[in-house]
Amino acid sequence: MARITDRYATAVHSSNLKHTSELNKRDAEGQSGDTDVLGAFGIADKRLSSGKNERGEDCSKHPLAVPLERMFAGDNRAAHDIVRILAELVFTQSWKLRVKIGRVTANDMACACLAWHRNGTCRACGGHGKTLIPGSKSFSDHDCQVCRGTGKVAFKSQFKQEHRELADWLVAEMEREAGRAGPAAMKALSGRMELP
Repeated sequence: MARITDRYATAVHSSNLKHTSELNKRDAEGQSGDTDVLGAFGIADKRLSSGKNERGEDCSKHPLAVPLERMFAGDNRAAHDIVRILAELVFTQSWKLRVKIGRVTANDMACACLAWHRNGTCRACGGHGKTLIPGSKSFSDHDCQVCRGTGKVAFKSQFKQEHRELADWLVAEMEREAGRAGPAAMKALSGRMELP
């Protein structure tokens, strides 16, 4: 059985958006088509963003979950939605932490955190943390001078000292939200059909 996140990545780029009932073989087997998977993620997004479960009861809000899944499925347009959501979240969190930031700074922080989350790999060493031996494809025992052996782009140095806690919180928030969309979409599909 394919993972729903894998099916979503395929469905996002599908050119065949026929409904399951139009796909005779799949329909006979009770399996979901691309439109069913996209619809399930749409339902999941509505529920996660509104903070209402399938019975209409209040639950915690997770507005980043589906946009993050959409971006990681290859839809780069989702980055705009994510930055908008992140900017609002960090602006609200700044009040809780009593750190003064404006809307423009919140948007800049959201952009920087998303960029680092998407591709925080050091380009100089390709994320290995070591330097290449000249004239070969092997790595030496010497740490990369750019990332100091971490394999990641410096993160905290992008922000003022008083904003670093907010930036850390924002990245942690993306990491917490990243795995929520798939189970919510499966819940929307449950009982109706099964993924091939």
